[in-house]
Amino acid sequence: MDDPAYMKALRIGAADRLSLLNTLSFAAANLHVFRGLLQGATLHAYDLRREGIPQLADWLDRERITVLHSVPSVFREMANRLAPDRLLPHLRAIHLGGESVYASDVELFRRHTLKHCILVNQLASTEAGVIAQNIMAHNTPVATSAVVPVGRSIEGTRVEIRRDDGSVAGTNEVGEMIVCSSHLSPGYWRRPELDAAAFSADSGDLGRFDEAGNLHFLGRKGSRVKIRGHSVDLSEIEATLATCPDVMQAAVAATGDESKMERVRLIAYVATREGAVRDPLLLQRYLATRLPSFMLPSGIVHLDALPLAASGKVDRKALVQIDPAVAVDPKRSVESAQDDVERKVAGIFEQLLQLEPVGRNDDFFFFGGDSLLAVELQMRLREAFGVHVGSFHGGATVATIAADIRRAATECAAGSRAIPVLIPLWRSGSETPLFIVHGRHGQAFVGPHFMQLLGDNQPVWAFQARGLDGLREPHTTIEDMAAEYLAGLRTQRPHGPYFLAALCAGVFIATVMARALREEGETVLPLLLLDPPNGVLLQGYSRLTVEQFASRMKARRARGVTAGPVDDPAYMKALLRTALTFERAIANHQALPYDGPVYALSSRQRRDGADALALRRVFTGRFKRYEVGSTHAEALDPRNPVFASSLLRCVGLIREAAREQGTLSQAQLIVR
Repeated sequence: MDDPAYMKALRIGAADRLSLLNTLSFAAANLHVFRGLLQGATLHAYDLRREGIPQLADWLDRERITVLHSVPSVFREMANRLAPDRLLPHLRAIHLGGESVYASDVELFRRHTLKHCILVNQLASTEAGVIAQNIMAHNTPVATSAVVPVGRSIEGTRVEIRRDDGSVAGTNEVGEMIVCSSHLSPGYWRRPELDAAAFSADSGDLGRFDEAGNLHFLGRKGSRVKIRGHSVDLSEIEATLATCPDVMQAAVAATGDESKMERVRLIAYVATREGAVRDPLLLQRYLATRLPSFMLPSGIVHLDALPLAASGKVDRKALVQIDPAVAVDPKRSVESAQDDVERKVAGIFEQLLQLEPVGRNDDFFFFGGDSLLAVELQMRLREAFGVHVGSFHGGATVATIAADIRRAATECAAGSRAIPVLIPLWRSGSETPLFIVHGRHGQAFVGPHFMQLLGDNQPVWAFQARGLDGLREPHTTIEDMAAEYLAGLRTQRPHGPYFLAALCAGVFIATVMARALREEGETVLPLLLLDPPNGVLLQGYSRLTVEQFASRMKARRARGVTAGPVDDPAYMKALLRTALTFERAIANHQALPYDGPVYALSSRQRRDGADALALRRVFTGRFKRYEVGSTHAEALDPRNPVFASSLLRCVGLIREAAREQGTLSQAQLIVR
């Protein structure tokens, strides 16, 4: 039974005056009734729906309530409405449950109660009653996490955290909570359908134990979403929002399903103090200093009040019915674009972010931009203006990007701006940077869906062939291309381990680069090859006019498998010349054996094509080849589930190799 733990924590006696904020249709309300009755305490009912939260503090004082039972969202809004110096003098205990308690809630408790008052953060369930308790006094150290742990299991109850395979999870490892107790409820009386819904062996609750043995409740599985490869707990974002100045209520919902290749968008719903400025950009900037980019909401909806269920909890079903189109307050300050360049850039922002209007000072990443959309933004800008904007991390507002475009266009007109051979696609992240060698056309093209699979924690750089700018002659040998690419590589990463990948015919360059790095004593992780050809595949480009070649490239652009200003004759001429020169370089190249490990994702078309064993004569070490599609186009389509799963498997293995290499390097340093 949970009553001994409950009574021990709250020490309820005959002199106590208990609050009852829930209707009797909730199990928690009945427990408050019977616990108060058994101790001779007085129970005071308050109708939240009729009287509202703004009057709750006055009611507590008037009724001299000593023990407040509430869900955190009700307590939070009530406390946020109080004057900074107002105390609730009659309270000696506040009991919160049913939702996550934030570190900011503990600060509110300390600010508005006397020193002898305690705060009890409690986790309970239909099946087991009270599971864990965290009892905090005014002098209890504040949790370092945004969400306060629920403490330790009560006597007679044991909690285990298990992985998907059923094994016990380690410290700080997230898994499913399993509650073990001899006092579990047997179920509903003669209602098997309710038993199936509420008493499943699969609890669906997630948690973890920290180093001190405290249980952290992380919500239902549905409260965690996968965003660009990261598992995100929505309550962590809500906890950070709760610390924003003037925010009284906050909730976050996710739209889209990453497993279905849909873009996941986070929408934050907030209610602020009366008279506070409703500017989503202010909140975005506040969050950006406290949360990683993948946890930033792409839209913020200002409401007069968040909808509440009968229990007093936030009604999340009602929230998701609110049209996200109101995510940007129409009254927010928007500075208009100043010229045609800024207007075009703003228009691209609006299309990609599904946001309107966009001002010249609006930041692409503040309003939901990510690595997936950043690649698409680069492609759109290249098509619209004919110049490459390599990185947005120095500034991603409409105005700063427009300034970069004007500067690039001026340098191109003066013949002084050569396209770099190495460009950043995504700089952020803690994983070993991935450097991708271009394919047959020499373009540094990596599609948005490919970037989505890699996630925002994976830095990505791409090589593109010299000569695409029409200013310099293309390299005529594979060795010369590899030498310049290595020089560029070392400017960004002087030492290994190196993570190299190659698109299609880029395998010839990547192999020379990898061999050279290993000869210098550097560590090269397993190569990742994306549908490499068995040998030279001549496309007959030498027989095409620039117009015919451009027609082919426009068709490829329509399929989303190439980028660049395909309507620019000068660019098409330079692209054709680069592709022809690369083909001749491959034909004249004598590939030497490479004995390092290799992962190859191949189409059946190329795997079973002419001289199927040619690659095995080059790659003499561990060589693992996965068939991921029938044709070349299918094998390189990130929306192909076989390609996607195989790519993630290979990238995971390469990252594991990088971590092992890091551990080995540390061990060598210790030995030395």
